[in-house]
Amino acid sequence: MNIVLNKKPIVLFLLTCITFTIFANTTDRNSPLKINQLRVEYLENPEGIDVEKPRLSWILSGDGFNRKQTAYQIFVSTSVNKIANANIWNSGKISTYKTNQIVYNGKKLISGKKYFWQVKVWDEKGISSLSKISFWSMGNLDFSDWKGQYIGHNVGYNKKDKYNELYLPPARYLRHSFNIRKKIKRATAYTTALGLYELRINGTKVGDDYLLPGWTDYNKRLYYQTFDITDKLSSGENVIGAIISDGWYAGYIGYALLVRLDKVREFYGVNPSFMGQVKIEYEDGTSEIIASNENTWKANIGPILEADIIMGETYDARLEHVNWDKPGFDDSKWSKPKRYTLPNGKLMASPTNAVKNQETIKTVKITNPKPGTYIFDLGKNIAGIARLKTQGNAGTKITLRFGEILKSDGTLLTENLRRARATDTYILKGKGIEVWEPKFTYHGFQFVEVTGLTEKPNLETITGLKLSSIKTDISSFNSSNPMNNILFENIKTTQAANFIDIPTDCPQRDERLGWTGDAQVFARSATYNADVASFFTKFCVDLNDAQRWYGAYPNFAPFPFSRPGQYSPAWMDAGIIIPYTMMQVYNDTRIVEYMYEGMQKFMEFQEKASINYLRPGEGKNWGDWLSVNETTSHDFIAAAYYGYDAKLMSEMAKAIGKTEDAIKYLKDFNNIKKAFSNKYILSNGHTKEDSMTTYALALHFDLYPEEIAYEGAARLAEKIKENDYKFATGFLGTKHVMLALSKYGFHEVSYKLFQQKEYPSWGYSIENGSTSIWERWNSFTKDNSKNSDLNAAMNSFSHYAFGSVAEWMFQHATGIDTNKNGYRKILIKPAISDEVEFINGTTKTINGTITSNWKIERNNLFMELKIPVNTVAKVHIPSENISKIKINDNLLKKDTTVKIVTVSKNETIIEVGSGIYKIKAPFSK
Repeated sequence: MNIVLNKKPIVLFLLTCITFTIFANTTDRNSPLKINQLRVEYLENPEGIDVEKPRLSWILSGDGFNRKQTAYQIFVSTSVNKIANANIWNSGKISTYKTNQIVYNGKKLISGKKYFWQVKVWDEKGISSLSKISFWSMGNLDFSDWKGQYIGHNVGYNKKDKYNELYLPPARYLRHSFNIRKKIKRATAYTTALGLYELRINGTKVGDDYLLPGWTDYNKRLYYQTFDITDKLSSGENVIGAIISDGWYAGYIGYALLVRLDKVREFYGVNPSFMGQVKIEYEDGTSEIIASNENTWKANIGPILEADIIMGETYDARLEHVNWDKPGFDDSKWSKPKRYTLPNGKLMASPTNAVKNQETIKTVKITNPKPGTYIFDLGKNIAGIARLKTQGNAGTKITLRFGEILKSDGTLLTENLRRARATDTYILKGKGIEVWEPKFTYHGFQFVEVTGLTEKPNLETITGLKLSSIKTDISSFNSSNPMNNILFENIKTTQAANFIDIPTDCPQRDERLGWTGDAQVFARSATYNADVASFFTKFCVDLNDAQRWYGAYPNFAPFPFSRPGQYSPAWMDAGIIIPYTMMQVYNDTRIVEYMYEGMQKFMEFQEKASINYLRPGEGKNWGDWLSVNETTSHDFIAAAYYGYDAKLMSEMAKAIGKTEDAIKYLKDFNNIKKAFSNKYILSNGHTKEDSMTTYALALHFDLYPEEIAYEGAARLAEKIKENDYKFATGFLGTKHVMLALSKYGFHEVSYKLFQQKEYPSWGYSIENGSTSIWERWNSFTKDNSKNSDLNAAMNSFSHYAFGSVAEWMFQHATGIDTNKNGYRKILIKPAISDEVEFINGTTKTINGTITSNWKIERNNLFMELKIPVNTVAKVHIPSENISKIKINDNLLKKDTTVKIVTVSKNETIIEVGSGIYKIKAPFSK
């Protein structure tokens, strides 16, 4: 009996050993690759695209080292059941590493059809993997596909004093009742509006989007949306409804009212209109289209008494048409809608995601600065709307005003809003708890002032809805300096607040324009924090539409109105820099091809204006906007950007196969560089103007003669030290200062700037309570005593331009950059300095997530890297002591997973494939 008992531990031990061996062998052996995030034109499962040859992409992941794709095969079909047969496209096995920008090459795609697709990939060992099935549907590709009419409800015309009285017409309501007698196979809605619209089916909102269909130059194009509404329809009576308002089409835009332009609203049209149709496909093979028209639809006004995207919204709940968008409603007293003529702009599917509520934010604090006035603090400065939850007697008026800052007495600061009313009003119907949020406006705010409440509020009275076109969820940044970590969060908050259909300059005051200078300065930073591929695709179209007839890109896009000086150097250059950024980050050459003719026209415009290869700073020149104590000449800025444009044009021309153009633009760049150097740079490496911005631009744009570029960077570092490690730069210079310094190895100076807390610096605003990036370094101080400019008209507390430091944070602090378009080849070159103890960073690219962490500890540098599947990274280790460098606890010399590229003074460069790498190297200052 004892012998039997003794055998059990032996058997268990053997089983354990066998299990461990199997487990160890399994983990040592690479598992098949996983295929993630299938996308079509940058969108996941998009409805209603109109790109006839869409581009497909996916991201790979997998265990182990040096994992890669060696081939793919794409299957496209008209149903899930037919995917194996690929009745629309079978690409065949294609031997390539490519996982993105793959152009569909199957049968001609048909309007309204839904397509299912799947991809199979083979790894480095020939082992295959199969993705899940995804889909896309086509929109209406031909004009003949459209049956709907543009209809609305005429509420009259503006007869008020346009400068002194706001004209805020009500929203218009449209409805149509129809019957379904057959079993539905699929139902699709195609909808748009000249103005803003919300689509409703049988009592519920369709989709979760806001501010549809977005802002375009309506004279050139109008976007529509596509919704699968199969699950919203039922047998019997159904109702389709639409609410429309002025929006950007007919409402107030920008600063037109402030500067008293001849026209202050209605820049594209007077009355908004809706156009849509529902296509119902039945199981018996038949189909029908329910389209907007003036004969069978009904129109009215309702509880939304005022609706303006800048001024705000007023809602009288007593005037609600109860169940107006449901079956059974009596619309006999509604009137016939008015039919409007077709717009000039081309009707197209929206190329990007719509504005959505990206975060619901609870109130963190309530104050009561004066009787009857309550201030709700959301804790951070966002763009969006406030949801009101309250109760009271019928007719009680609740007023909501919005602001970013409180005055010293605790009341709301609104002076910086200028002519933006930024006020919402809700009138109670008096039936229990009422919850309301506006539909056709948004505000920039951290604080909501509420008056008119008849009961004491609580933290649920006001809830913030953070609206944005993007999710800032693809990156992380963490360092040993808490202030810098707050800065990173502030940058993301401000980016989200201003990426609302277009990249606006600010979300709060009477502006909200797509200022091109702000956009180009921040574009590369934006790509690290969010997937902005489709967002910038849309903005490139806006830029192209807004281009002036003589070649210049304007100061903002869309461009509804102009004043003298329609363009400015460093602003108009967005037409070159943003398409280049798209190519660089997303390997997108199609957008380059789309923009190319316009970019050529722009370069011709600059060439004609230049004198001996130098572009003068004529036009409305904003210069180095909001620089501090130093100025940089407009001619210098114009000449520098002209040179940079030529350099980028040469690279883009080469990428799309325009070899002769590439040679021409490179020659232009070299001629500009020579002329620029002769005029602006001295033989000792100093610039003649000797401002920080002149060094930053010339160095970053490669306009310095190579032999004295280091001296120029040294002079820039010296100037910063002389200024107590503080900036003297504005929007243009600030972005490029640290990029130029780290480019030439002056990391210590960059980090001192990065961590500075005295004015002017990012730390100064954070020390004074900022939750976002400010337009001015000194927009506010806690005690208000040091800021004489507090209530100035030009004072935005949500302005992302100075947030362009994110580019340096990732490219140098974490060291993550692309070494080839689209991060197929990656550069890991962190700016190591004992000014900080550690830096951790991640960003998700079109090829997967990259991680780069480093820390200094007891004269050793520790790096931890994660390189995505199907990519190769060149890693710079700041140590030449190769005999003591370890990779994953192995001596570098003996590690077979990496390749040693070069060993030079103070640096070892290695090349690695995918995997996780822990590096230890001797480090001394």
